Amino acid sequence: MGGRRKTSNIPPGQRRPALQPAADKLDLAAAAKRAADDTEVRAALAEQGIEPPANDDKAVLSAYDELLRQASAYERAAAAARERTGAAADAEAVAREREQLAADARAAAEADRRRLAAAEDELKGRLSRFTADEAHLKVRGDEVTALEREARDGFAAQARAARLELEAELDLRRQTAQLEAEQQRRQLAEEHAKQTALLERDRAALRRSEEELRFEKGALRGQQILLERKLDDLDKEIQARAAADIAALDRDLQVLRIQHDAQVDTIAELRKLVSERDEQLLRVGGTDPRYLIDERDRLAADNAELRGKLAERLSDDDHHRLRWLEQQYREAAGDRDRLAYRVQELEADVLAGRINNLQMKQLSDAEAHYALLTRGYESRIAELQGVLEQLTQDRPDPGTPLFPRCVAMDDDPLLSERGAISADRPDLSRLARSLQTVMFADSQRAYRLNDVCVLLGGLAMSRLHLLEGMSGIGKTSLPVALAKALGTECAVVEVQAGWRDRTDLFGHHNTFERRFEESEFLQALYLAQTPRYRERPFFIVLDEMNLARPEQYFSVLLSQLERAGAPIQLVTRGAGRAPKGLVNGTHISLPDNVWFIGTANQDESTLEFADKTYNRSHVMELPAQRPWLASHGTIPDIERYSAEELRRTFREAKRQHISDVREVRGFLGEVADDLREHGRLVVAPRLQRQLEMFVPVVVAAHAGNPVEERPDAEDAAQDGRSLAADHFLARKVLRSLRGRYDVTPGGLGKIRDTIRTAWELCGLSGVPVRCVALLDDEQRRREG
Repeated sequence: MGGRRKTSNIPPGQRRPALQPAADKLDLAAAAKRAADDTEVRAALAEQGIEPPANDDKAVLSAYDELLRQASAYERAAAAARERTGAAADAEAVAREREQLAADARAAAEADRRRLAAAEDELKGRLSRFTADEAHLKVRGDEVTALEREARDGFAAQARAARLELEAELDLRRQTAQLEAEQQRRQLAEEHAKQTALLERDRAALRRSEEELRFEKGALRGQQILLERKLDDLDKEIQARAAADIAALDRDLQVLRIQHDAQVDTIAELRKLVSERDEQLLRVGGTDPRYLIDERDRLAADNAELRGKLAERLSDDDHHRLRWLEQQYREAAGDRDRLAYRVQELEADVLAGRINNLQMKQLSDAEAHYALLTRGYESRIAELQGVLEQLTQDRPDPGTPLFPRCVAMDDDPLLSERGAISADRPDLSRLARSLQTVMFADSQRAYRLNDVCVLLGGLAMSRLHLLEGMSGIGKTSLPVALAKALGTECAVVEVQAGWRDRTDLFGHHNTFERRFEESEFLQALYLAQTPRYRERPFFIVLDEMNLARPEQYFSVLLSQLERAGAPIQLVTRGAGRAPKGLVNGTHISLPDNVWFIGTANQDESTLEFADKTYNRSHVMELPAQRPWLASHGTIPDIERYSAEELRRTFREAKRQHISDVREVRGFLGEVADDLREHGRLVVAPRLQRQLEMFVPVVVAAHAGNPVEERPDAEDAAQDGRSLAADHFLARKVLRSLRGRYDVTPGGLGKIRDTIRTAWELCGLSGVPVRCVALLDDEQRRREG
């Protein structure tokens, strides 16, 4: 500017009178400005360590004022940096509560503090540079003063040009400072992104390590199962051998019983003989046998004597006849004795024959039994040989796939093409209203906007949903309509009452036909991994999920929904052509784009869910009546958002609505003591994590213009934060009161009063209709 200064050829004394009025006006304006701003400007400059200028020209003061505003702006930036430092400290405090990411969070917070400190140092350096610029501007101010002096002498246009040039230079410096600040913010963001990528790589490495450990654990489990099967086979063999030995012992025991019966009969015969002898002895009496022998000898002598006398008296013929009779008598007595002995021998032979006949009959019966068993086994063997021959003839080629339906999906050209995905990130408010309109237009089933917002919050909170309510209110239709509105697929699997383990859910290996019986659930899980659907949200509905116990047949997936686990083993060894989506042809992974939705009727034919299932799921109870909607409205185009973009939108909502999470957490803190005292209810850490994802999404989805509908509930006055607080407290915390009669009706009343009081104190809109309705139902159940 000094180089463009011009020297007037007119004497100063001749120019000054003509410009004096304008100069006086300028001096008066400058004096007024100085009178108003002098004190403030000097005090501000003194705070910044800048010595105020010696002159009071208007341009210089304007420059100082502009400099002061810039300094204040950088001071505010420093304050914001300090606030970010405080926020980083808060984030570090919160991160300490999370065990898995504590070390990473502290390192990130420390890095942020270092960057913020560097930013403050940079700001201080810039402030010092601006101080130097202020000194330079002071010199320039002197030049401006000289120019204004010349302006009073007639160079007003040159003064204005100089002022404009000075203002342009100040604007340029301000823009330069803003660009530098923006560049620094971008650098900080890039560094944060790099740190985040490093953390993700570390987490991926940890997940891989966990998968390897789980794989090794599965292999050990497989070996254990093989050992258990071998032990079972040995037990069965031992039992079979023991059964054969027992049968042989039974046969020997039967023979011994027959022999015992024969011996009993013999003993009875002997006892009969003994009794006959005893009777004979009784006839004889109690005389001594020797006396009887003597008496017999005496009688024989008397008989001989009498015979002699008789012989003397008898004639010779009589005598001879008598002798012949005696000889006949003796021969008859010998024949009698021989016949008696023969009779005894024949009786013994008959008894032995009877015993032999019994033994032969037993052996004949055993032989017939064994012949019958032999014929049965021979017919069974022939039948099995026929089945084996038929299976051998009809057996597929060894190259036939073990999973034919999954391989057929790989060969389907429609499923091999990547599905169309929208590149835009969804707006949750617009998405909620779009889903409501599309579902109403497509299925003629109206769903309240509040229910749609709660459903979106549940998608962010958990990958397992439980839809409860009476039969026929559209529990199965809701996920089907939601899938159509999102331009994706929904598979419905009907749960059977006899399901007990994961083979009922996934299917089983048919060893005879050498293929895997792929269940509908396994096919749906594999369909979600095909190129057409792998990037889209995919829904699998387990219809009437509580006909069997999910804690048994769904247990493998329950443990993997919250943390990534090892792939699920389907078979121990693959065969034939392996499906592309299976790991090593034997395991299947749980895709990240799948949400499981279970429907549940509450009646006598179903079972109650366990707390393990409830705690890991998002519970939603649909109203019995449909709301009224004015019309379909303008049906929007179906946007096919990817599952990853949907999750990014959920995370962005969490960052934007962190204050709403604090408000709802404060509300739960107000009622926590009474819940613990009167209901023994505690908001566990898992529920805290679910709350942090559920509330922001519901708030973001509920924001926007109201929908023209006539709701069937009293929650029309609730905003997004109140809706989230009411639903979460009722379905995730107070739900545990159902069926618990250790909580008295008085305790339920105190909990209800506490919730209403805390609701008003926290400034939540409307009334907690879901909490009050649940507590009223429980109180009526206990009182009635």
